[in-house]
Order: sequence, then structure tokens, then C-alpha cells
Amino acid sequence: MKKHYPELEKVCEVMDNIPHPKCQNLANSIRACNSIDASHQEKAAAVLIAALQFL
Repeated sequence: MKKHYPELEKVCEVMDNIPHPKCQNLANSIRACNSIDASHQEKAAAVLIAALQFL
């Protein structure tokens, strides 16, 4: 899968190691938004999920 910013994958890997569900969900959202292959709907859904977890 192609990425806009490949270095963000390293950030996501670090966030995956933090034992907190919000960090893991945020890492998944970053991955979805960073993917060149993801559609705009997938990216919007990832952002919505990330935003809703902080309410």
C-alpha cells in the first residue's frame, strides 16, 4: 500500500505499542488517511471514528 508520508508508519507502530485503545484507534485512523489507495469515504470515516472517541 502506497503512503503519502512513509515516516508516519513508524509513528503508528509506536502508537500501537501504547496499551491504550484510543492510541491504537488513532494509529489506525492515521494509517487510513495516509494511504494513497484509500477513498475519500474511507478517510472521512477514519477521521470520524477518531473524533468520536474523544467525546
